[in-house]
Amino acid sequence: MRLTLTLLLSISAAPVLSQDVPAAPPVAVANTVEVKGILPGPGFWQASKGGNTVWILASIRPVPKGMEWETIKLERRLAESQALIGGPSVKLDSKLGRTLQEILPPETYRRWQVMKQKYIGNDKDIESWRPIFAAQELYEKAIRKAGLSNDGIVWPEAKDLAKEADVPVTRPEITVDIGDPKKFIKEFNKRALSDVACFEKTLDSIERDVQFMAERGRLWAVGDIAGYRRIAQTDFSGACIDALVGSGIGQSAGLGDVQQRALTAWLQAVDAAAAKNRSTVAVVNISELIKPGGLLERLKARGYIITEPVYVP
Repeated sequence: MRLTLTLLLSISAAPVLSQDVPAAPPVAVANTVEVKGILPGPGFWQASKGGNTVWILASIRPVPKGMEWETIKLERRLAESQALIGGPSVKLDSKLGRTLQEILPPETYRRWQVMKQKYIGNDKDIESWRPIFAAQELYEKAIRKAGLSNDGIVWPEAKDLAKEADVPVTRPEITVDIGDPKKFIKEFNKRALSDVACFEKTLDSIERDVQFMAERGRLWAVGDIAGYRRIAQTDFSGACIDALVGSGIGQSAGLGDVQQRALTAWLQAVDAAAAKNRSTVAVVNISELIKPGGLLERLKARGYIITEPVYVP
């Protein structure tokens, strides 16, 4: 049996912290957040090369539930474009033979118990999950309780609008053959991963960041990227991705370089579209786009001239 994994650039929903931005001090988590009204929508990065242009629309998660953004700019870009490029997703799941209490350091487990009670409640089954998956579940519950949603609001909209405008849609895909999936999961459960680092970083993010996520969503939705960059964020995506793909079993299954392969596939799709189309719209996660060494810098290295979105208050 073969198992194919489709990889989304936002392997984790987590934001990424730029190296030169200091981490925010611990703060109380807000109970709910709300952004009212229809916001004007994010701007586009313009990547130009050889007379052709790729209009890059950054996607973001999480956002306030029910947040609406005006899609007219996206509709206009698609109307004049010959292609829409998206990015690919992976979702792994597993159970563990030992409990979280047996795996986690005592202080980390005490933090988990407090947050679990607040956001999840008396769920005994989750105590047998791998820390990496328990952490993701806690994160999802925490942002939901804070009035946030981790559902994508950019790609589904862009895909539907492209269909209406009869614009071809491309979504780069990476396929990994891990052989027998039952054997892989059995081996995965036996191997030691750096789950604890991922788990602790996720707890940090929930403690520090949840109340700021709505504001980041609002800044994105009005096109204020400078304001978005000013809000420090806890990076737990790196630790969680490393736990999955950097382990021995991940390396042997061909997952070690999977994130870079996904990013490269997106860049190659952009290159192919820019070589033949006067105008292309491309969607990608904002953290992968703007972080140091991210996609904007890699596009510049490939010869594209990058123009930042213009924010008008």
